[in-house]
Amino acid sequence: MNSDYRRPLLLILAIYLLLAIGHGIATPLFEAPDEQHHYFTAAVIASSGRLPTTKDDFNQLTLQEAAQPPLYYLISALIAKPLGVEIEEKMLWPNPAVQLGAADSPQNINAFVHTREESWPWSDQFLIAHLLRLQSTLIGIGTLLAIFGCAKLVWPSVSERALLATALVAFLPQFAFLHGSISNDPLIIFLCSAAIWQLLRMWYGTMTWQRLVLLGFTIGLAILSKTAGLVLLVYSLGFVSLLTWRKQQGYSTGKKLQQMIQPMLAVTIPALMLGGWLLWRNWQLYGDITAANQFVRLAGGDRGYSLMQVLRETPGLWTSLFAVFGWFNILAPKWVY
Repeated sequence: MNSDYRRPLLLILAIYLLLAIGHGIATPLFEAPDEQHHYFTAAVIASSGRLPTTKDDFNQLTLQEAAQPPLYYLISALIAKPLGVEIEEKMLWPNPAVQLGAADSPQNINAFVHTREESWPWSDQFLIAHLLRLQSTLIGIGTLLAIFGCAKLVWPSVSERALLATALVAFLPQFAFLHGSISNDPLIIFLCSAAIWQLLRMWYGTMTWQRLVLLGFTIGLAILSKTAGLVLLVYSLGFVSLLTWRKQQGYSTGKKLQQMIQPMLAVTIPALMLGGWLLWRNWQLYGDITAANQFVRLAGGDRGYSLMQVLRETPGLWTSLFAVFGWFNILAPKWVY
């Protein structure tokens, strides 16, 4: 089994594809959180050829996603533009009776009213939307391969553990649901997984300049995908610093600190070469390199939550790790959690 892992790995990936594509087909369009905003942000870029903003009289169909890093939307726009994408508000028919987040309600669980136009065979804008869902599904394969690669580095002689690690993620209902929807989350998840695989290669192998620079470019792409890419940069710099410190046994503290600088620069410079312009753009547009103030503004302003109030929301993270569908209003049976 140790050397013959390819067949079970391909089986895991195939089952994942069936699950994620199944979610993408079964879930009515725009019945995943903010899915319509992700779609229309890509549509605005495809039709105008420019990045959207949340300044002045911006397109309300994009809402806060217009302030998101653009990489996912640029890729989606490349898919949509040849097919003649249009910004059609008629695609959305809000359900006035829905109670979003009310998982105890057996009725009105859809945020939108759906018509036969969405049915198979898909055409026009509905076809584009399903292609963007498929894009998320295919990105998920990259994440699973990165997870398998990480586990192989940790347990090089026990392929069963690497397969188990991959399957645990692949078969999470939430993973399949997310990767069957239009969202920039699959891209940032993949890039973070790829970065962790690169870090582990250096931890268990050698830290070369080529690997450090490649890691920097991966982080740069992550910064262009979601603000969490900045957190990945900080985490990676801490990891590289620890690795450098560990490999400098016998040197003085001053010498160790000096040896840390070059590897950290090898990661930071390519990361900022790719993502730095976006931070500057956000500062110029919003006075905030992360554009987080736009999310706060469009959500109704600072609600003044205390740390304890935020921590009380954390049980929702547990349930959403496993299975929360729709607009947080469809739960699995209690035993799942």
